[in-house]
Amino acid sequence: MQGEALEEAKINFEVTMLFGGQIAGGRMRLFMIYSAGNFIEATRDTPYLQIGEHKYGKPVLDRAVEYGTRVDDALKLALISMDSTMRSNLGVGLPIDIAVLPRDTMVLEVDHRIDNVDPYYHDLRDRWSVALRAAHIAIPRPPYLKNLPPTS
Repeated sequence: MQGEALEEAKINFEVTMLFGGQIAGGRMRLFMIYSAGNFIEATRDTPYLQIGEHKYGKPVLDRAVEYGTRVDDALKLALISMDSTMRSNLGVGLPIDIAVLPRDTMVLEVDHRIDNVDPYYHDLRDRWSVALRAAHIAIPRPPYLKNLPPTS
């Protein structure tokens, strides 16, 4: 009944979700489930799954995340990816809620909300910006610009 009402109101209702966990003694698994009922599982070939805005933060993850990435590095990369998205898309913003549940436990190792005054997040943003500028400057000038004077 709700589907018909949504169609009549011309409201497109679809959902994509991440669903993960562990059955006691088994390996941890993570799935992205689409509204059509299809799914993708995180594997060695697809070491992370992402929902939401892709175009700004995904390149960070594509270049840096591997199947064996440690959880502390994965969290740092996820925050850098989120920051890249937030800087380029005003529709994405804080807060960011983080939960880390280690394998074979039922206790959160991390349960944290990042808001606009979080000192670690502000330091990460500043360091990432400085590192990107330094990397850009360190790359040699394109050889195609033959008529420009050399940079000092």
